[in-house]
Amino acid sequence: MQEELTRAIDVIHLRFGEQALARVDTLPAVESWPTGVEAIDRLTGIQGLPKGRIAVLQGRATCGKSSLGLALLAQATRDFAQAIAIDPGQSFDPWALLEFEPELSALTVVRPPGAEATGEAATALARAGVGFLLLSLPGRIAAAAEPWLPVLAAAAERSEAVVLAVVEESPRALAHASSLSFSCERTGWRFERGELIGVQARVTCVKNKVGMPGASTELEINYPLGAALQPEQVLAEVKQWNQEERESAVV
Repeated sequence: MQEELTRAIDVIHLRFGEQALARVDTLPAVESWPTGVEAIDRLTGIQGLPKGRIAVLQGRATCGKSSLGLALLAQATRDFAQAIAIDPGQSFDPWALLEFEPELSALTVVRPPGAEATGEAATALARAGVGFLLLSLPGRIAAAAEPWLPVLAAAAERSEAVVLAVVEESPRALAHASSLSFSCERTGWRFERGELIGVQARVTCVKNKVGMPGASTELEINYPLGAALQPEQVLAEVKQWNQEERESAVV
């Protein structure tokens, strides 16, 4: 069996080249960018997000993923000459980012009109060598991203850009194109003096081509600028959660 496997590998190398099939322990190490969030860096296995690859942070609304994405973007503005947020759904609030003390001179926000323009902008910026690229993708844009994701992945690999896509649910094409995927799940709410200030969340590494998947960590994520600016959906979920807590306490 071992001899047959060796012969098959030799044939593949002969026909398609040495790069077509390689042992994991012979692959070059992936360079990482430390995010500044120690718990997240531990999950990756390489102490940071991989350069030249696409990473995904996914989770339903109110799980804390957007606030976590803002924190990583703010850190990127301090570590890279250029950090760019692509926001086709116009859901990104630059003022909320101020809570994380970014270097504003290094930040650019781009708002393309649709899925095709989003892909063109992301690919062009990755080719140009942007240090950090945050893609805030609504569902309709993420679902239509399949045609340009391979081109973006290739561009990021050449320039070693850090690409992070923030989505509610990762479609198959994005899941396939990514090298690293995190799932963010809300486990509770954070209050201070009776006021909502953030969430308790569990972040799990569900895919990892640069380390080991399956690890998870618990985080406390504060909302930028406090709960007063949170949408009604958040406040409705808090009310429901409080009711469920009271009912379980009675039982």
